[in-house]
Amino acid sequence: MLIFRLAIAAALLSQLGGVDSRYVQSDSNPVLDACLVKVQDEVRIPAQEPGLLIEFPVKEGSRVAEGDLLAVIDDREATAMLRIAELALKAALQRAQDKIEERYATKAAEVAYADWQGDLKANLDNPQTVAESDIRQKKLIYEKSMLQIEKSQKGRELAKLDARTKEAERDAAKMALEWRTITAPFDGEVVSTYRKESEWVSPGDPILKLVRFDKLYVENFVDAQVFNRSDLQGKPVTVEIPRARGEEILVTGTLVYVSQELTTDGKSFRVRAEVQNRLKNNSWLIQPGVKARMTVHLDRPAASASSGKILGRSTR
Repeated sequence: MLIFRLAIAAALLSQLGGVDSRYVQSDSNPVLDACLVKVQDEVRIPAQEPGLLIEFPVKEGSRVAEGDLLAVIDDREATAMLRIAELALKAALQRAQDKIEERYATKAAEVAYADWQGDLKANLDNPQTVAESDIRQKKLIYEKSMLQIEKSQKGRELAKLDARTKEAERDAAKMALEWRTITAPFDGEVVSTYRKESEWVSPGDPILKLVRFDKLYVENFVDAQVFNRSDLQGKPVTVEIPRARGEEILVTGTLVYVSQELTTDGKSFRVRAEVQNRLKNNSWLIQPGVKARMTVHLDRPAASASSGKILGRSTR
């Protein structure tokens, strides 16, 4: 059924204005002209806390790995606040673990109980040996000791809650400090800087623009009257990317995204392939923004996104 559908594709596409005649080749693999090569990840890195940029080790053209340092906003106050929070948490944990008052109250209750029971036994053996007022007083001392045990236990429970509060304050202080240390969210290259070292920044101010070039997208639209999503999803592609002086790079990749939504006119939907880029002589071979030609290999099984590679170069 797919071969039959592709066999009539040329006739259908000839009626669509602006569609290249090579959209479907003789081997039934569609060729998409004027595909746009795009970056996958592109982000303006903002400041998250106010302060002076005390470290800004990167510049335009710097290549960084995920987690590398990009900038540091003055963190002396945040460091001190974290230290205070850590000490407060340590003190709260010690209070929560302190059982000295409870142990003392328990011992006091044992002594008070023995003293009270001794007087009761004395009066049982010899009535009126101990005055009733003294017995009531000793009973009160015993009950007070028992309440003191409950109080110390309650105090430890409150100390545990306080320790949790101090832990949350410590985490907040740690987060505030981390927000002042800006690191790369992915492997990429700094293409623009908007601030300089020793400049003041406010939350939300862009500091630099980071772009990922090692993996790129190649996008275009296909005719919804000719292809279903299931025809294309995961299929391998070959992309012809032009360079200066008539050179051309051949890159393999995979269709990693086939849109579920049609365009507003209901005639087409977006497809996106992922291809690998690489450095040569300290320069990326493929530049985003160029227009490329992509062949979708419908006659091959679906491939993984990591299978793409650069096959080589040719001259037109």
